[in-house]
Amino acid sequence: METAVVADAVRPQLEQLLAAYSEGRISRRELEQSSGLWFGEILDELARHGLPLPRVDTSEHFNEAQRNLFERVFG
Repeated sequence: METAVVADAVRPQLEQLLAAYSEGRISRRELEQSSGLWFGEILDELARHGLPLPRVDTSEHFNEAQRNLFERVFG
């Protein structure tokens, strides 16, 4: 169990990690490895700090070629 002193020392770092994740500057895996939190705990912490989930720009991965392939397979 963490002591109050340890928790206070870790808190600013956790807040920075959560902000970086929310802004898309680090991945979920990086946040999990750095903080020791599981995804459900990350969601709880984001909510407690009023931070939104990161937004992913899918245009890089779902470009015109991908859209055409999707339409051929599922269209």
